[in-house]
Amino acid sequence: MSNSSTAVTTTLDRMQVGESALVFDVSGKDSPKQSHLADISRRLKELGFVRGEEVTILHKGYFGGEPLAVRVGQSTFALRNFEAALIGVTKSGNPA
Repeated sequence: MSNSSTAVTTTLDRMQVGESALVFDVSGKDSPKQSHLADISRRLKELGFVRGEEVTILHKGYFGGEPLAVRVGQSTFALRNFEAALIGVTKSGNPA
């Protein structure tokens, strides 16, 4: 029997309202055709979405789940789904 907790890796856009996680990566460099994603990634990092920072989903919009109200540190931001998809997070699972 293992006594350690499990970690689930996902992206911020896939989290549910009320869930919290730790940022592990902000990536906009996967597609060379979309260089503007690198600029968005840089801006997200400047806002505080950096490795190890806790994020919480506060609210999702009614139509299509946009925008997402997200708390990072002591600040709250509204993000579009494609922006939230750039933010990789790790959710800690509870030990069984």
